Amino acid sequence: MSNLILNSLEIRNFRAFEHLQIERLGRVNLIVGKNNVGKTSLLEAIQLYASRGAPLLIWEILGRREESRLRYSDHRVNIEELLTALKYLFYGRREVMSYFGPIQVGSINLLETALSLFVGMYTRQVDEEGKRQWRLLQPEEYDLADSPTPRLTVQIDGKVSISYQLDNTLSPRLLTSEIKEINSVFSVANGLTKRQIGELWDNIALTSLEKDVLEALRIIAPGVEGINLVSDTPASRDRIPIVKIRSIDEPLPLRSLGDGMQRVLGIALALVNARDGILLIDEFENGIHYSAQPDLWRLIFRVANRLNVQVFVTTHSWDCIEAFQQATQENTQNEGLLIRLENKRGKLVATALDEERLAVITREQIEVR
Repeated sequence: MSNLILNSLEIRNFRAFEHLQIERLGRVNLIVGKNNVGKTSLLEAIQLYASRGAPLLIWEILGRREESRLRYSDHRVNIEELLTALKYLFYGRREVMSYFGPIQVGSINLLETALSLFVGMYTRQVDEEGKRQWRLLQPEEYDLADSPTPRLTVQIDGKVSISYQLDNTLSPRLLTSEIKEINSVFSVANGLTKRQIGELWDNIALTSLEKDVLEALRIIAPGVEGINLVSDTPASRDRIPIVKIRSIDEPLPLRSLGDGMQRVLGIALALVNARDGILLIDEFENGIHYSAQPDLWRLIFRVANRLNVQVFVTTHSWDCIEAFQQATQENTQNEGLLIRLENKRGKLVATALDEERLAVITREQIEVR
């Protein structure tokens, strides 16, 4: 597992995590725990890390939870609205202009090389070449500076530092990331949208990766022979997946075979599009019958290893844990880990369980959810 993007994980000041450490990560990681222990937040932190703090991704994360209703347009945006929305990302929902330390995500004991994110106050100054540059102010300079301006600041590897404008000229053009991102795909709990499925399909259409998608669909419907996407309606840009079933002449809408097929399609497309990157799946079990889960996990292990994908998945389901354990036990490369999040005396902590301990948990039916 030497090619893993993250061999361990340390998070500071992000959402519910004041300081979280996971000392070991695998190729495929299943995250469990009670409600409100931060399972989805853990996925978000990893996605933020992979995006290298891309501002557009930050607003997408906030939008998923309806923490921000801001939309990108040419209309003016209130600065206070932006700062109020951003505080949801910081531990304790503290005011972002109050300095309690940046959000940090990276490998354990290497936070100086990790992603660091904060909102700072800047002022314009003229450098030695006569160019106007942004300079980060210290708190004691706020009242003395000329026109201090809040800017979203991203630091990578302790070296690269970029700040993004956060004022009433907000637009996508001004929030385009200038740092090379790590490839990542996030399949949210309620599945991918039609637009997302269309984009992911277009990326792999007519390539060998189609075979992996078909193999996933055949876990539920063995008679599937082919898949394509067609226009939803003549006036719509959305497309819907249709499938060819053995012994049936006409293609069928995929959803006519059940919501589970749509969910499996989304997971499979996300997986093959995450090559050399990270796949994130929230609430894996949604829409998927327990009997199909062991084979789907086997497929994920196999394809993730072949395409060099690191996988992070959350679940509330005991059936999902048992299916994961079966696939992990059969995997000869010891690539699966169960990560349990729990609240201990008001602090969120993580415990990583390898295949041997996971086998004991499922055999003895020890509660870990």
